[in-house]
Amino acid sequence: MNEFIKVILLFFIYSFIGWLWETIYCSLKAGKFIYRGFLLGPYCPIYGFGILGVLYFLEPLKQNIVVLYLLSTILVTVLEYLTSYGLEKMFHASWWDYKDVPLNINGRVALPVSLFWGVGCVLIVRVIHPKIMLLETFLANKFGIILPIICLFLLMCDLIYTLANMQSFRKATAQISAAVEQQRQELSNVLNEKRGALSANLSELKETVTEELNDRKKAKKTERIVRLEEFKEIPAIKNIMTHMNFSQKRWVRNYPNLSLKNILNPEEVRKIMNKFPKNK
Repeated sequence: MNEFIKVILLFFIYSFIGWLWETIYCSLKAGKFIYRGFLLGPYCPIYGFGILGVLYFLEPLKQNIVVLYLLSTILVTVLEYLTSYGLEKMFHASWWDYKDVPLNINGRVALPVSLFWGVGCVLIVRVIHPKIMLLETFLANKFGIILPIICLFLLMCDLIYTLANMQSFRKATAQISAAVEQQRQELSNVLNEKRGALSANLSELKETVTEELNDRKKAKKTERIVRLEEFKEIPAIKNIMTHMNFSQKRWVRNYPNLSLKNILNPEEVRKIMNKFPKNK
């Protein structure tokens, strides 16, 4: 029972630390507060699983810093890759993308990032964890089994809510994609009509080279694609965005590399959702 309490408490402590790290780092980078995390609560389970794995499998090697570093790097890299793959298969979306980082594998992991995680794991095992154990001991003695049970219950509720929320999110993105595609189709039809009319007029109006160049400029101007701001004013899109909740809008705004799968115009959909006013 004591080991169970220890594992659960350490999992939530490190999940919270991971969430805190990402929130602070991303907020400083963006110049505004960024609430990170796939789940609603202030924790990132991937950090809890990753650090627990390092602690239980690699802590006995902590005296050999080179071996500890190399194996930690490998372990967290595998975990990050599997997490990215699993999220994409479950939700048809990828939450981070390292394709612009050198030496990446399918954009899911990248060597520079993995090397950084290895350094973090060494610091945790050799410096931070002894202090965290003091906190874990205090919480275990103070609350016993009650606190881990409460934390697990809240996590399960959060997970169920998030899974249902994601299904709604996928439906909303598909509807926005359909609205964008419909608008594009209507625009294409209008452009084709204007292009035909313009072609007929050109044969009659071509009197000078200057007039011909001006007509071509007008044609190109006519073919200008509707701006994202104009897409936002489409009633169907406005209605969908108005009814999206905090978490769904947060996923779009706080994950700039969010990639939506299995829908048409994924990049336009993400940009439209990201540009939509916060008070809607």
